[in-house]
Amino acid sequence: MFCDVLPTIVDVDVTAEHVQKVANSLSGGAGVSAIDAAQWKNLLLKHGGASANLRESMAALTRRLANSIVDWDDIRALKAKKLVALDKCPGVRPIGIGDVADRLCAKVMIFITGDDVQFECLADQICSGIKSGIEGSIHAFRSLYEELSIEGYGLLLMDASNAFNSISRAAAIWNTRIYWSRCSRYVFNSYRGYAVLFIAGSQVTLLSKEGVTQGDPLAMLVYGIGILPLTRKLKDPEKWKQNWYADDSACLAKLLLLKEWLAALMEEGPKFGYYPEPDKSYLVVHPDYIEPAQEIFKDLKINIVTGRKFLGGFIGSADDVADWFEQKVERWVKSVIKISNAASTNPHTACTAFTKSLQC
Repeated sequence: MFCDVLPTIVDVDVTAEHVQKVANSLSGGAGVSAIDAAQWKNLLLKHGGASANLRESMAALTRRLANSIVDWDDIRALKAKKLVALDKCPGVRPIGIGDVADRLCAKVMIFITGDDVQFECLADQICSGIKSGIEGSIHAFRSLYEELSIEGYGLLLMDASNAFNSISRAAAIWNTRIYWSRCSRYVFNSYRGYAVLFIAGSQVTLLSKEGVTQGDPLAMLVYGIGILPLTRKLKDPEKWKQNWYADDSACLAKLLLLKEWLAALMEEGPKFGYYPEPDKSYLVVHPDYIEPAQEIFKDLKINIVTGRKFLGGFIGSADDVADWFEQKVERWVKSVIKISNAASTNPHTACTAFTKSLQC
């Protein structure tokens, strides 16, 4: 992102009260220190004066990271993470579980400065935390598709290759300096060095050298800011309507214009560390336009469908929506049966699994 005049960096005033408010909502497992969020929450809130001193110490640490440039050797241990691999079906998603102390500092910065990202991104990048952004996108694009699909419009849902780990880290840090200046020094300190990633049960460690670490509370916002110039470069309301949620991009337009948008994305995307994968992407069209779509996109191997999941909802024909609901219900029933069986011997664990996971 080119910038003639850099925004002035304003120091962030982090107080123990900020830490206390964030501590009330701490959750998640332990990082390399083996102290989980529940234990940290107890230490921060349940021990009177000692907890007050700890909250002030955490506020001082966050202030230092937010308002000055810190030598990497001083925070290398703080930024170390436990690495786990999630099955993406297919593929693997590497998740870095940072220590709770590090996650606490990051969440405090988001609590104080996160609104800056929302005001900058607005609807151009809804992973900024904009309220009801996902729901609004689902309803808007569903309505547009239902109205225009009969006229030959399609909805292109793009997938990218390991986007969070592929985005240019240097570009993301620079864009943060321009678009999220109050948090830019904190982001610089967090990503200026190579975080050590520990693998459970192994003596081998990896270094996080590129992209942002999934599992880091900052990752979503830094990624959204880092990719923002790309989303704005492709923006053209006269030709198409596009939607971005982090690396999940979508575009609604007539078929030939969709191919033009995709060509621009494939040309400009790699400059930002965004590598589209057409063979893993889907084009949703009206049943009457399947053959024209196959002809137009035959050289790209895009999957042509009449319905597909979009963010947390579904867009497509009535039959596809019904099939999707049926599959969701079947999965729900199977999960309830499994938890019911487990409840006969482990009722408390089953209740936790139901209320914390399945019910959500």
